[in-house]
Amino acid sequence: MSQSWITEVATNEEKTNSSAVLQPISEYDLKVRSLFHSLPFASNFPLFLHTLFVVMLLAGCTTENKMKIDRSQLIANLEHEMFTNPSWLRIHAAEGLLDNGESGNIAGLFQSEAGTATPPYRIGVWRVLARSTTGDERNCYVERIREAMCDSQAIDRISAAESLGKINAVNRADRDFILNWLKTADDAAAPFPRWLLVLSSNPAERENDEAGLANLLSSSDPVARLRVAFALGRLKDLSATSVAKVRQQLIVEPTDSIARVYLITALLLHVKDSAEIAGLEKQLVPYLNGKANEQLEVGIVTGLRGRSEGVELLKPLLNSPEPDARIGAANGMLRLIK
Repeated sequence: MSQSWITEVATNEEKTNSSAVLQPISEYDLKVRSLFHSLPFASNFPLFLHTLFVVMLLAGCTTENKMKIDRSQLIANLEHEMFTNPSWLRIHAAEGLLDNGESGNIAGLFQSEAGTATPPYRIGVWRVLARSTTGDERNCYVERIREAMCDSQAIDRISAAESLGKINAVNRADRDFILNWLKTADDAAAPFPRWLLVLSSNPAERENDEAGLANLLSSSDPVARLRVAFALGRLKDLSATSVAKVRQQLIVEPTDSIARVYLITALLLHVKDSAEIAGLEKQLVPYLNGKANEQLEVGIVTGLRGRSEGVELLKPLLNSPEPDARIGAANGMLRLIK
């Protein structure tokens, strides 16, 4: 369980000085006051409203500036993780940047490894390159991943199927091959091929293909349940039937299960009931101090959900000794401060 994070298994606030000593007026303050007095209604404003107006302007400018600084620092954090960490940690950091529209020179960094990376790491390299390039070049990297999936002797074919699902690079021409593969695949190997079936299905096929994936939630293999929960969570639309299956499995999932956090995040990405969401969020909190892959998942999904309060939740992870925890936190926070 060392291939990748899915195949392996409070803020101090500055206190303001309340001293009554008059402080010099800064050039910035003068500019704000000048802006205020240039407005046509300024002369009729009571003094306290004038003060309130200035405070609001200052607060808005300060907040905007802080957000920009934070975003710049988070990008720098991910770049640092990408340059200094080995193997899959580099992939996770690069994808954190790509998830947030920061492609930079990622393609140039990984192209040198396109022909030399060994299994299973090569799948991650090709996945990053497929995401950071376009046109024929992108298609070339997608095809390499596809060929690895179709090679029955490849030790990373499951990782290849996972990657095609993650970048949504599916091909209906592969459906017969995948169905044949599933005839002999065990529960741990089946989820990602079944994910590809769902992603490539037409409306007439969707219900059956999704059910085939969701049914694996009842597998006795926790790796299978982990992978199914991840795939169901990342589907854009999920049927009420599948949501109910995830919900039911979470009830019976052992508290120490490697799949449990992925069941929680899958539901958080799909359910709408506020009471249920509150309960799920409470169950998610312990995983902020969980294993590295769990912290990565919490960070990414907190960002995907788009709730601004998630920023404060993730901040402590930026100082974690675990690279994946730091990467997940930076990725999620970047999504939240756009």
